[in-house]
Amino acid sequence: MIKTASIRERARYSLERNLFSHVWLMLICCIVISGIVEGVPSFIATLLSRVSPVVGALVGVPLYVAAVLIAGPISYGMARIYHKVALGDKDVKVADIFLGFKTNLAESVYLGFMRSLFIFLWSLLFIIPGIIKSYAYSMAFFIQEDSNGSKNWRTCLDESIKLTDGYKGKLFLLDLSFIGWYILGYLCFGVGILWVTAYHQTARAHFYEELKVIKYGFAESSEEDVVFAEGEIVDDGDIYRYGDEEDEEDEKSFHDDDEE
Repeated sequence: MIKTASIRERARYSLERNLFSHVWLMLICCIVISGIVEGVPSFIATLLSRVSPVVGALVGVPLYVAAVLIAGPISYGMARIYHKVALGDKDVKVADIFLGFKTNLAESVYLGFMRSLFIFLWSLLFIIPGIIKSYAYSMAFFIQEDSNGSKNWRTCLDESIKLTDGYKGKLFLLDLSFIGWYILGYLCFGVGILWVTAYHQTARAHFYEELKVIKYGFAESSEEDVVFAEGEIVDDGDIYRYGDEEDEEDEKSFHDDDEE
């Protein structure tokens, strides 16, 4: 059973429970840089269209297309960063943002484009189907980066649908629990949104790890097969651990009885 409060607690632990910790500040740097890289083409296209409709049409359209194509690899890189932090790796590097351009570029572009297209098409049926599909596809980039780019876009979307089946509502509640934080972030001259976004996306990465344990057990983990001790925070760098201590005690007691 996934508990929203537990997921948020794990995210805070990954971020060292300090708004100015190295890992939290590095995530903010990555958010800013990725936002600039994704936003520059669209920004330039908008400026050109205001200067001249003709120039905007000739140059702006290719720039908008470039923005769409860039989104996939950037999303791949950011998913890798948040996932690493959730697994206890606090060595966040800005260069990781661009991993999607090095690791299976075509598939990350396809995934970004096709996911957005499918969500848009479902949204045409009314808003609710589009929202549902956005949650169904929400784990796609985590799945792709977890496989080091070896899975194609179709496989990532299909696995995301299976992984979130029965848990889209839980993910929605997790997102909903951050509304108060986002409001507070806006009140802090809008700058606080950067801190909240890092916190929120790290929590989503933990949600992905929890879904893997629930749906696949240990076998499907690409990292070491691990499970988070519910309600318990363990040593730094070892957020997840094997099994349950009570089960280990029971097994030890069983073997002791056998020896007698």
